[in-house]
Amino acid sequence: MLIPKSLYAAFDTYPSPKGAAVHIREFAQTLFAHAGSGLLLVLGDDELPSWQIEGSTQIRRLVSDEPNYLKRAMQFSEFVHAHAEMLRNDLKIAHFRDPWSGIPLLDVCEKSYKTVYEVNALPSIELPARYGAFSTRTCAKIRQLEQRCWKEADSIVCPSMVIKNFLIGLGADADKIRVIPNGAHPVDPAQINVPAAAPEQYLIYFGAVQNWQGLEVLFKAMTFLRDMTELKLVLCVSGSKPRLKYLQKLAGRMEIEQQLVWNFKVPQTVVTEWLAGATISIAPLVECSRNLVQGCCPIKIVESMAMGKPVIASDLPVVRELLEHNQTGWL
Repeated sequence: MLIPKSLYAAFDTYPSPKGAAVHIREFAQTLFAHAGSGLLLVLGDDELPSWQIEGSTQIRRLVSDEPNYLKRAMQFSEFVHAHAEMLRNDLKIAHFRDPWSGIPLLDVCEKSYKTVYEVNALPSIELPARYGAFSTRTCAKIRQLEQRCWKEADSIVCPSMVIKNFLIGLGADADKIRVIPNGAHPVDPAQINVPAAAPEQYLIYFGAVQNWQGLEVLFKAMTFLRDMTELKLVLCVSGSKPRLKYLQKLAGRMEIEQQLVWNFKVPQTVVTEWLAGATISIAPLVECSRNLVQGCCPIKIVESMAMGKPVIASDLPVVRELLEHNQTGWL
């Protein structure tokens, strides 16, 4: 078996319909092609193999039934550290997306590899938005882990200037930060088979369902379109069971359930098929610290543009990096 020369670690399930999975696929494939071989360390579930080999690439997945996020993160850190120790003299590059992956890679003594920290999000900002009971003390500890990652990593990449400027404001070295905006492969929708169950006319939202994504705002907007009975909203989404259940109940309370078409955890190829038939793609990001202070680079916008689909999105700085109002989108 080929010994991997590079490693990519991410505390995320892969594959999945989330934008994070697209990041992981594109970055990992490019890294492994450059190095000649690679090991991808990610989360898995009961439907995915714990070990997978595709050519010169190995994928190892941690499957855990631990419900507590931080305990699960600690399990993943141990998982990453075990592999990094075994490959300490073989790896050339180790690339990570989060502190749970980064700290164990940085902790390896006398390592042969350089490290790259890919900053798409900071848990110290996102976790309090996701879990209301998150304590200030815990956030402070996580910020210390993040700080160590951007201080000790040999290089930092991020997808937007908002994130870069935020990191610089925290004290990160501007000279080792490189902005690589999200991209997508151009797709001709005429060459894609739209799902047979697709409505005649529909809007689409695809991706994750955290509260900063703005699904509640989108649902409110749909209440003003009840008289357009032929227009539907297709949702290709993934997320926690409680969050998805809440959104379904909310749709019922808002009396828009007949306007919605739900698709849960569908493969990226199926998302592409639904996008091909959509009239408009929606990115309803809300004004919050995650989107305004930390920043992001919504890959759903880029993928929609790559298919020539009109985009309606929130008027935020991170969106204005991608779209110009009334020219390439509607903000």
